[in-house]
Amino acid sequence: MQEIKRRENCFFGIHGDFHARIEDNVIIGKNVDESEMRRMCETLKPDFVQVDCKGHPGWASYPTKFDNALPQYDEDLLMLWRKVTKEYSIGLYVHFSGVYDIKYCNEHPQEAVIDAEGNLRPSVLPFSKYYDEFFIPQISEVVEKYDIDGIWIDGDCWSVKLDYRPETIADFEKTTGINLEGKAPKTQDDLYYDEYMEYTREQYRKTLRYYVDVLHKKYPKLQICSNWAFSDHMPERVSADVDFLSGDLNPLNCVNSARYAGRMLAQQNKAWDLMLWHSRYLIYKTPLIPPKHLVQIMQEASSIIALGGAFEDNISQFLDGNHNYAQINDIIPLANFLREREPYCFKGKQVHQVAMLVSTYDRYKEMTRPFSRDGMEKLMGLTSLLCDSSHSLELVCEHTLEGNYDKYPVIIVPELYFGLEKNTMDKLKEYVSNGGNLLIVGSKTSRIFSENGFGFKAEYYNEVPETPNWSNCDIGHNNDAYASKMPCYFTLCDDKHGVTQGACTILTEDDDAKVFGTLHNSLRGKGTPFAMRYGYGKGKIAVIGIDLGTQYNDGMQYLHRKLVNNILDDLYTPIAKVESAYGILELVTLEKENRLLLQLVNANGNHANPNSVTEDMILPVFDIKLSVKSDNMPNKVVLQPDNKILDFEYKNGRIYFSIDKVDIHSIVEVI
Repeated sequence: MQEIKRRENCFFGIHGDFHARIEDNVIIGKNVDESEMRRMCETLKPDFVQVDCKGHPGWASYPTKFDNALPQYDEDLLMLWRKVTKEYSIGLYVHFSGVYDIKYCNEHPQEAVIDAEGNLRPSVLPFSKYYDEFFIPQISEVVEKYDIDGIWIDGDCWSVKLDYRPETIADFEKTTGINLEGKAPKTQDDLYYDEYMEYTREQYRKTLRYYVDVLHKKYPKLQICSNWAFSDHMPERVSADVDFLSGDLNPLNCVNSARYAGRMLAQQNKAWDLMLWHSRYLIYKTPLIPPKHLVQIMQEASSIIALGGAFEDNISQFLDGNHNYAQINDIIPLANFLREREPYCFKGKQVHQVAMLVSTYDRYKEMTRPFSRDGMEKLMGLTSLLCDSSHSLELVCEHTLEGNYDKYPVIIVPELYFGLEKNTMDKLKEYVSNGGNLLIVGSKTSRIFSENGFGFKAEYYNEVPETPNWSNCDIGHNNDAYASKMPCYFTLCDDKHGVTQGACTILTEDDDAKVFGTLHNSLRGKGTPFAMRYGYGKGKIAVIGIDLGTQYNDGMQYLHRKLVNNILDDLYTPIAKVESAYGILELVTLEKENRLLLQLVNANGNHANPNSVTEDMILPVFDIKLSVKSDNMPNKVVLQPDNKILDFEYKNGRIYFSIDKVDIHSIVEVI
């Protein structure tokens, strides 16, 4: 029997959870079919299987000695899964809800959060008796009884909420030295709200470190993950001894969710994976689950593995614990698709090209819960735009950039909610002064940087547009009040025009500044600059005075991609470049074992369309021409996993070659 892989060496897994709960006539393990379990292991050959153990309702889905066991069991499914997975040398992990436990909170209200209105919430308090008397003991029971390989803690960081119990308020005052004078902060406008949020975050971090360390001490081989910890929900440096990072994607827009969330995890330099939903959740405004077509799942998986991460598919578990085994046949080709690509992407690291700063400081200012995705749509929108524009993009936080600014040819600051810390502003100035290239995106962001001495002026564009539909917003009485909503036209200094709103004009005294786009209240007449590039020290700064990420999300225009490409082509020459393609092609420049591996992901399709639920056809990207920087002529250029040798031309330090088409995901290996 082969040795079971550690999670950092696992590339493909199957996830299942059903959040066990009391339902009429539900019997766990009823009609269980061990042969189907074996068929899953034999046909899909996953590296691990993740199954339900305790969900958010708080009921265990196995016969436990604790008081949260469901009343009826026909079969101990967890024991059966351990038996089968061990025979096939497959890792077994359990899905176990952490902070979010409805049953426990209802039965132990003294250990649950009280919100600002005095309501009990199903969120366990940090360092409550729950951890030492229930959570850790029950996990210990599972480890000792079933010899599991690891645990995937769900409902953890993203379930943390502000607590307004008198004892919590008193501890905050003692810990911080702040006297609230009986006025606990409840909204973002209240004094000490940020401090109260950070106090709550730190309480969770300490709790996470505590239970991870206790479990590791008891069971050194146990592998622990807290779902969405140190991700875009919790965009900060890893500060707990978790074994791997993971999360489950937005089932309504998995491709763009994977692009954003995957890059946020990849920066942490830990083993990571993402789980997508085999079914599309929500149709006709109802939480039904029509299964996706194979091509959709392949495209979504490619958005993950192209970043060097691992992939897990969520195969539905019914309330009796049985999997929807009919879905196995659907994904046998997916398993083969993944294994063919594993050698050319898994554990690869991105070659530093374009970095977009997702500021921990700014994100935490915007969040209305301690760890959440509030306001992330604008960041996901700009991520999607940059990927659709074929630029190899990394997402970074301040801790990732620290000491590494000069490793990135371009740093992008996207739409900000609040702003950046002075130290970060100073480092960005130093980066550009020393020869770096900075791209500032967003109306508010451009005004923030303008006010902080970055060598340009940004002001709202508030000319009344020549349009018959402006009567519903009377700006005549108060121009400033409507400036942030003002619609207008934009052009890229040619006769093609698009539409924007809330734009800023950008002006600089640099005579050599280059204008890339102008604003117009009419399609007749001279425009006002909103996008330009100018010199700053030894480097260059480019500014786009519109909320490009938000607007690409809300009203995608092809000129958005053209604008980004025009500016980035001016700022730097990428190692790998899509010179032309018929279709939308995502490019990720990976390096693995000293091999350059260009990940080409077909980004065509309706993945961002909420009205397109499932689809069986994604048009290929055709007629692709690429170039790659190389100091020497390569021995060969190979299209993988087909092992197809490509013709190429080498001139002026670059390799030029063509690919007929990319159906879903192909890799170019330069040898």
